[in-house]
Amino acid sequence: MPRRLSPEEQVVRDFIDSFNRADLEMFVETLDPEVEIHSMKGLRTGHDAARAWATRAPGGVQQTVEVESVTVAGDLALAEIRRHWHWDEDGAHAATDEMAWLFGLHEGRVRSWRSFAERDEARSTFGDEVYRAGGAPPGSVQPEAGGSETGGDGD
Repeated sequence: MPRRLSPEEQVVRDFIDSFNRADLEMFVETLDPEVEIHSMKGLRTGHDAARAWATRAPGGVQQTVEVESVTVAGDLALAEIRRHWHWDEDGAHAATDEMAWLFGLHEGRVRSWRSFAERDEARSTFGDEVYRAGGAPPGSVQPEAGGSETGGDGD
């Protein structure tokens, strides 16, 4: 029997799943109205900017995100992912990146998203933010019950 996901983990997985499927309506439903997307091209704020960020042009190299684990602590979630790049024309594999995405959550929705190329940096930032919010000291963050598991898919 599959384990039950916490609401926090579920919204993170829904964000990634809708991103993978390019389901922009579902994607926006996972977002807080004041969402902040910290993209490589700078900060994007709000639903319209997030929708534009998630919109993919056809052709070339496309990505699919696989979730390896999600750790939740309060209003923060850390997703360790593999980003698989493939050619749109024939689906041939182009590259794979191991990275992490850090989510800020608010009232059951994604309030912020940041990508980290280095998982150790993401884990450190996650621990520091949990500590500042009054949680466990950095390095001793424990996932909530059912808050960390390997599997699934996503960006």
